[in-house]
Amino acid sequence: MEERRTRGLVVGRVLGAQVIVQPSTLLMLALLSYVFASASGETTASTLSIGVLLAVALMGSVLLHEFAHAIAARSFGRTVKEIVLTLWGGHTSFESHDMTPTVNGVTAAAGPAMNLVIAGAASATMAFTQLGGVAGAVVSYVAWANVLLAVFNLLPGIPMDGGRVLESVVWAITRNRNRGTVVAAWGGRVVAVGVVVYSIAGPLLSGGRPSLTSVVIAVLVFSILWPAASAALAFSSTMLRRDGVDVAGLMRAAVAVPYTYSVHEALGAAATAGVEEVVVLGADDAPAGRFPVEQAQAVPESARLTTSLQSVTTPVPRGSEIPAGAASDVMIPALREWWGKSDVWVVRDGKAVVGIVRLVDVLAALK
Repeated sequence: MEERRTRGLVVGRVLGAQVIVQPSTLLMLALLSYVFASASGETTASTLSIGVLLAVALMGSVLLHEFAHAIAARSFGRTVKEIVLTLWGGHTSFESHDMTPTVNGVTAAAGPAMNLVIAGAASATMAFTQLGGVAGAVVSYVAWANVLLAVFNLLPGIPMDGGRVLESVVWAITRNRNRGTVVAAWGGRVVAVGVVVYSIAGPLLSGGRPSLTSVVIAVLVFSILWPAASAALAFSSTMLRRDGVDVAGLMRAAVAVPYTYSVHEALGAAATAGVEEVVVLGADDAPAGRFPVEQAQAVPESARLTTSLQSVTTPVPRGSEIPAGAASDVMIPALREWWGKSDVWVVRDGKAVVGIVRLVDVLAALK
């Protein structure tokens, strides 16, 4: 099946990946051009031309930021799938199987690092060439804008690159990516609130009033950061709960007995082992059924010695087994396979039967 690509105008290829410009990017380009052109108080052909140059320079910096992500991903042997410019910036998608904290963190940090390189190059150009006029204004703006891009993207919260770096650091320390994502997602929420507080409460505390522009920008930034961070938090919190689900925590200890046993012998084996579940083995020593001790105890004591296990046993489909050390990554696919076919798995530790796991308990734990 062909992988679905982001919709937009394909403008070329870099490192084998399509470079895609979404239509909304052109809208942002036009809006930025107007904002820059009208900053002086009046909009003329001259200021509009400068506005377009500044807007293009900003978009170019964003594109180079994304190229840096792609270069870093390729340096780790990852296939870069696409580089996309969007209304609010851009994103780079690459092969993500077998991710490590190093690949995740370095690839994320490469974008802001590129912005700092651009800012440094622009500042050096101004220092050594003494540019003036329009050219000097554009180069100075490039330096200033890239410093802001780097600082903003390094803020320690999802969805910023700094959030991915924080995620990787926590992931490396805890050896759990979902825990890292939870920390970085909370960071994103803090940053979202911080932007609003800084933009609105800051001027009020200093005796002034926030401008309409700062309020609009704060609300827009909050509307992007908070939902993205919240979605990451919800997903990773769910995955963290699943990380704690394993066979050992859900298993009910059991003893295995041959099908030739009587109810009396099976209850004796269960009492000796101190368990409440019994697994019945077939002629080939494969699990063929199971029953709880209380079910067998319902047989009158006088009849237990002569009553076969068939009267108390619930059949277990062949193959309905799971290893004792299995965690959620094994249990979830097995649950899909066996749901509706069996109500339990027989747990084996090597060749030995050690317990049973009820599928309803697994489902409840995974929710």
